[in-house]
Amino acid sequence: MYHTQSTSGKKWKKIIYGFLTIIILGSISYYFYQWGLPGKSQTDKTSSSRETREAVIDTPETPVEESFAPLEHKIQIEILNGCGVNGVAKIFQSLLRDQGFDVVNTENYTVNGKLFWQVEESFVIDQIGVTEYAKTIAKALGIPADNIENRENPGAIYEVSVVIGKDYKKYVTQ
Repeated sequence: MYHTQSTSGKKWKKIIYGFLTIIILGSISYYFYQWGLPGKSQTDKTSSSRETREAVIDTPETPVEESFAPLEHKIQIEILNGCGVNGVAKIFQSLLRDQGFDVVNTENYTVNGKLFWQVEESFVIDQIGVTEYAKTIAKALGIPADNIENRENPGAIYEVSVVIGKDYKKYVTQ
């Protein structure tokens, strides 16, 4: 009394409809990938591409200077809270970003894996052996050059670290 053939037929219909749906959606996606969205003609894409190539080709070469130029390289900076004041690293992050620097990390300062919030004076750490980067960051914050440490670390993720001490208010009110 049960018809297994009709149940089986419904199952095949679902499979075929699913397969057709995938083919249709794939075709639509390929169309937009190949030809772009409506309203932007192929000539628009070609001309903008051509203009970009011509701009690159026509750009005169500029001589490379041997001296340090801070704007040619975005220094990767981390800011470490060594004073324990909540939110102070974010304040320093804003100060540096407003000056065009790339602050990629903020967190608490640790010594031997333990939080250390007893830093009296803020200092800058040169992590990669390029002292000019550390000097640039120290100058931007107003931290004295005497407070720059060289801790060249071959596995360093950041080029410069700023450790904020209990004297942070001197540098925030500049």
